[in-house]
Amino acid sequence: MLANDNTRPVKLHTEFDPRVVAIAKPARHHRYLLAPNGDWLGTADGDTLRVQGHVDDAAIWDATDGGFEHAVTGLRLEADGTALEEPTRLRRGGAELGADGGPGAGADFTVAHGPEKLPSASLRELREQGWVSLTCVLSPSVVDGLQMVGCVDAYEGREPVRKPPLAQHPAVAKVTAEPVSLWLTREYMGTRDIRLGHAPGVMALPQDDGQREVQGWHTDFPYLWGTGDRVPMPSGDLVLGMQRNVCVSDFRKDNGATVFKLGSHRSNTPPPVEWGRSTQTYRRGSRANNGLPYGGPQADVIEAPAGSIVLYDARTWHRAGMNTTPSKRGAMIQAIVPGFIMPFMDTSATLKAFLASDACKQVTERERKEIDNLMLHKIAGPAGVFAITVDAELTERARGQQAAAASVY
Repeated sequence: MLANDNTRPVKLHTEFDPRVVAIAKPARHHRYLLAPNGDWLGTADGDTLRVQGHVDDAAIWDATDGGFEHAVTGLRLEADGTALEEPTRLRRGGAELGADGGPGAGADFTVAHGPEKLPSASLRELREQGWVSLTCVLSPSVVDGLQMVGCVDAYEGREPVRKPPLAQHPAVAKVTAEPVSLWLTREYMGTRDIRLGHAPGVMALPQDDGQREVQGWHTDFPYLWGTGDRVPMPSGDLVLGMQRNVCVSDFRKDNGATVFKLGSHRSNTPPPVEWGRSTQTYRRGSRANNGLPYGGPQADVIEAPAGSIVLYDARTWHRAGMNTTPSKRGAMIQAIVPGFIMPFMDTSATLKAFLASDACKQVTERERKEIDNLMLHKIAGPAGVFAITVDAELTERARGQQAAAASVY
C-alpha cells in the first residue's frame, strides 16, 4: 500500500544542485522514405520491400551517393535525390518502385528526418533505465512550427492564438504522431491500443519571480502519486502510463528543464514526503514558509537540445524545473495510457477542431490516422463501438455532487 502522508509539516530546501545528464546534439541522423500515404518503406530481410504503418528497425535508411542504404540489412536503392522533405523516385536494380514498395508504376516517396539511433537500441535503453532520449528526433521545420505555436525562441514576441494548438499548425500533429516514441511506448507497455491522456498543448515557462508556488515531486498520469494517488496500489510489471516531454526549446538546468529521480519507477512508491510533494508545495505560502522542493545531488536534470523527446515511465519521480533566464522555455508534455484507462481530460473537442482545420489538410493520411487512434476514446462492447465525450448536462450534475460531498471519494 502506498504511503500518503501529505499533512506532515516538512522543511523543504533552498539549494539547487542536481546531477546534470547532458545530451549532445547528434552529428547525424537516419532517414525515412515515406510512401504517398505517409507510411514507411522498409525491409526486414534485406530482400522484400514493403510499406508499413509503424517505425521499427525495418524502416530506417541512410542517405548515400546516388540513393539510400538500409541501416540494418545493407539493401541499396537508387534515387533521383536525397534532399530532406523533398520527393524522390526510387529504383531497385533499375526498376522503379511503386507506392506499395514493389516494382510498378513509379511513385513519389518523400525523404524524411529520422532518429539518431535504431529504434531497437532506444528500446533497450528504455527497458534498462525507464527513460530514453530521442535526441533531435524532430525535424527543424517541425521544431520551428512548435516554437511559433508556443510563442517561444524566435517567436517570443508573437501573440498567442486562442484555439487548440493541434488546429493551429501541422507541426503539433506531426510531433503527436511521432513514430519512434509511439513504437517504443507500445512495446514498453505491451499493447498496441494506446491513447493520449489529454489534448496536445505547447507551454511556455516564463522567468521565475522568486515568489510563486512551485510544482513539487510527483508521478504522472494515471498514477499521480504525490498529487492525488489515482492509482493507489503499485502496478508491478503492468505499465499504466508513459510520458513524452518534447523539448520545444533547448532544455537546460537554468531554464527550467524537468527535474527527475531517474530509476525511481522501479520502486513503485511515491516520492518521499521530505522532498516536498505537489500536494504540499502547491499550497499558498509553501514557498515563503518552507523554501523549494528538493533539488540536491540525488535529483537529476536532463539537458537536451530543442527537437528532442524525453520518453519515460510515468512512475518516475519528477517535478518542474525553474526558469532563471529572461527567455521563455517551450515544452510539449504528453501523457500516454493504454486504451482501457480513462483519459485525464476530454480530447474530443480538440480532435474535432483539428479535423475541421487547415492543419489537418497539411499532414499525411498516416498522421491523421494516428491522431484518430490516440485521441478518439471509445467504449467497445456487445452493442458496438461508441465514442466517449463530455455530456454538458451530466457534467453539471457531477460538479454539483462533488461540491455537495465532504470528499470527492
